[in-house]
Amino acid sequence: MQTNNLYELWQQLAELHLARANINTLTDMIVCPGWDYCSLANATTHNIAEQIEKQFDDLDYLYDLGEIRLNMSGCINACAHHHTGDIGILGVDKKGEHWYQISIGGNSSDDAKLGKILGKSVPALEVANTIQQIVDVYVDLRASTDNDVESFGQLVERVGIDPFKEKVYG
Repeated sequence: MQTNNLYELWQQLAELHLARANINTLTDMIVCPGWDYCSLANATTHNIAEQIEKQFDDLDYLYDLGEIRLNMSGCINACAHHHTGDIGILGVDKKGEHWYQISIGGNSSDDAKLGKILGKSVPALEVANTIQQIVDVYVDLRASTDNDVESFGQLVERVGIDPFKEKVYG
């Protein structure tokens, strides 16, 4: 394996915004092509992913949060398996406008389960702020010891969705 060109490759990837150190963080999302690239989609997804990336651009903060899987689908076909993400986002069309239904607590591991829908869908411009509110609840309520921090999924399992719903919808 030739490694003397890795730095040059990394620089080229960085120019294309493909060299981010966000693996296994909230911004390492699974996102379907959405409205822009799929004739089945009901809503855009890439603009929402970009909105979330801008909201959560501090790597230290992301790594402090730990692994949170965010999956987003642009329609009910669920190509990104939004319903199995710690946080799932489903794009829906409401009278020609794109809205986003959020679920939490999904899991695609050996303990597979579907996330629970948090409540009514939110408008496109509010998705990142809504995710921030959900993350704020996690940070406020997660249990920790000297050696371990409760994961997002463990917290949702322990407290349910009501604290998140209260924060988002009041």
